[in-house]
Amino acid sequence: MVSDKAAAFFNAWAIDEERHTDGFIRIIELVANESEKDLRERLDARCHDFGPVMEHLKDEFSLLAMIAFDEMCTCRAYAAEKPFYDTLGNNTFHHWLREVIADEAVHSMNAVNVIRARYRDRISQVGTILDNLIRAADNVRYSGTFVLDYFGAVYSKELLADSRRATMRNIAKPL
Repeated sequence: MVSDKAAAFFNAWAIDEERHTDGFIRIIELVANESEKDLRERLDARCHDFGPVMEHLKDEFSLLAMIAFDEMCTCRAYAAEKPFYDTLGNNTFHHWLREVIADEAVHSMNAVNVIRARYRDRISQVGTILDNLIRAADNVRYSGTFVLDYFGAVYSKELLADSRRATMRNIAKPL
């Protein structure tokens, strides 16, 4: 059972994530000369393995903590990739990426706000969850999921640690 606050968050988050996927597909179409059909088929064909994070999908609180952290990671990773998007030679890519970065930051804070509003008594558990997620991000058999599906050099141990600190700092803020 999902609370009304979490359901509202999940619905808005899912819509934005689908929009982000559409945008990335469009960019790859334009830059790499691939068809949307082929790209979507490749996405659909990926193996989905939630193995190491399955325990954090068991309840609303754990899922919110995972999403808050993941969104912070992607926000920071996309920000680190700005120079690449600038080299594409079209300001539209840069502006689109800025919007995605802002969305990811809002998603992280929205998940944090649901945690702070509904789970004050469990906030002490968030650090352990995030530590487990950082360990899971190193697991090669984990892939094709909606969270922690990272690739590329920007997803360094430093980025994960910085994202953990930022998530914990946001959760600890007074209401």
